[in-house]
Amino acid sequence: MARKCSACLLLAGLLASLESFEADDWPVCDNRAYRDDETEPGGLKLLGVKESPLGYFPQTPGALTHEHFFKQLREVLSDDCPRVMVQVGLQPAPGVLRNWTTASLWLRYFNHSGIVLVVDPIEDYLAHFEDTLQQEPWASVLAGKVQLRTAKASLATQAHGKARDRPVSFDAALGGTTLASDEVMRSCSESNAGPAADSPLHACSRVLKRMAQPEPIEYAAPVLSFDDVWKRELGDKHIDFLRVDIGARSMAAMFEKSFSKVLQSRSVSVLAFRIDGFWSKADLKKVVEQLDKLEYFSMFSFVCRESSQVGRFAYYGPDGLLAGPTTYLPLSSMDIDSVVDWDKMPLPQDVLALDLRQPELFKTVQLGDVQCDVDEDEATETCAAGDEQCKNQAMAADGPPERPELMRVTRSSSRSLTLEWKPPSAGPTPDSYLVRVDPGAQEETTDHDTFDTLKGVQMHTINGLRPDTEYTISIRALGQGGESGKASLTHRTEQEEISASSSPYEVRESMHCGMGGPEEVQPAGPAPGGKSYFPGFGETEACRIRCDDNRDCVAFQVHKGDACWLYRRRPPPERLSSPRD
Repeated sequence: MARKCSACLLLAGLLASLESFEADDWPVCDNRAYRDDETEPGGLKLLGVKESPLGYFPQTPGALTHEHFFKQLREVLSDDCPRVMVQVGLQPAPGVLRNWTTASLWLRYFNHSGIVLVVDPIEDYLAHFEDTLQQEPWASVLAGKVQLRTAKASLATQAHGKARDRPVSFDAALGGTTLASDEVMRSCSESNAGPAADSPLHACSRVLKRMAQPEPIEYAAPVLSFDDVWKRELGDKHIDFLRVDIGARSMAAMFEKSFSKVLQSRSVSVLAFRIDGFWSKADLKKVVEQLDKLEYFSMFSFVCRESSQVGRFAYYGPDGLLAGPTTYLPLSSMDIDSVVDWDKMPLPQDVLALDLRQPELFKTVQLGDVQCDVDEDEATETCAAGDEQCKNQAMAADGPPERPELMRVTRSSSRSLTLEWKPPSAGPTPDSYLVRVDPGAQEETTDHDTFDTLKGVQMHTINGLRPDTEYTISIRALGQGGESGKASLTHRTEQEEISASSSPYEVRESMHCGMGGPEEVQPAGPAPGGKSYFPGFGETEACRIRCDDNRDCVAFQVHKGDACWLYRRRPPPERLSSPRD
């Protein structure tokens, strides 16, 4: 049944900007809409990442592809806006990998619109990539919605004069360099690529045909910095996922100089790079420290082959034990010199660096931990595989957690409070916390380990409060064994003067907004699980306050005296021009 409302309101500024939107503009996706807002006092807060009970570094081979991360990312990010993906390096892979490049897998999960750019100095690899993605199944997936681009270039710390072609050479494993043509032919030989190299789906098939011809194979490409490629091919557009795998020495210097502008401007949401035999622990430490300064958080990608969920996921690309599930082992918050044993870590491995100003990205870590049974590992290590009763009893054996400690208000405004507290210092570790606000009996649940990595504390912001009002806030720790006693405090919100003439909303009376659940802010529904529906808040001002305090809210509707709904989409224009009772 359609919900009737007495007022439908939306941000007037948003209406104006959308009405004047031009096709050449590049919309900002929701996950980046508030990335450049001023951060809270005390610096950036990292959500949902902690020292992993799975260890400090991978001691098993890395994942074959990034597909499982893309599955997790697709649960976190919408596919309703143009996104940019860049793959640097198209080396052919042996056996089952064939042409399952990172770019081709990305297109299976994000193909609404945007750009996919592949950079490599080997024209045969680039041509094969273009040819393959013009065929099924990619042709129907793309259907003209995503621009495919290739750039022939050898990356260096800086460009070498004019962008003219120069002979391509690669760093050799034993020192020195080797001609790219020699290395490509060696990689595509049957002993290295396997019998699958003859398949048209394999990048080496094109090379093998050329090897059978009398003309020698030679490769030449311009020597450019990545910043040059970024500006020339993408016009400095923001990159949602940047994959770097070029098999070269001095990658720390490469990231520092060749990727300087794109990283310093923080124009990348997720940076993924592969560490191989050319890397050292010192190189990894230097790159992580560089990224730390630019407000990226670095983690090893880790395949949890012992998870109970192995085999439960379907993949477009290669499957098996090295496909997933995957979770992530923090690097940024660790002493790499002490905790990473380089000799025990099989190479290659993948490192992901996530933009700290986009907290939604870190939900992939929480998904990974769930899919890898991380939360159960320590509490159930003595239970037999598959014995769920034993696991539940083990997690509840120590009783409920103790109450939270050192609770305080760290930031106060007229409509919100930010709380900080420490987990209990003794007893079982909480799974989550129940936060209650009175008056109003407002309750919210927040996961354990939503913490400041520097201070080791929990944090939570309460929105939708009234100005100049005294509130009592209580927090209980929740666990398998029950809930703790409450820690509480009393605090008065700041005063606020609101001028009706300065309201950013445009009011439409006696009409229905014409929207439902899919357009509501997420998660949809009432508190504590949802953030879009507020029964009992049937006044315009009360609903406006809740919309103001939710960054995703651009419109709301009020059923007078009953409830209000918050939306992340503007109402359809035809609804605004044709009000109805």
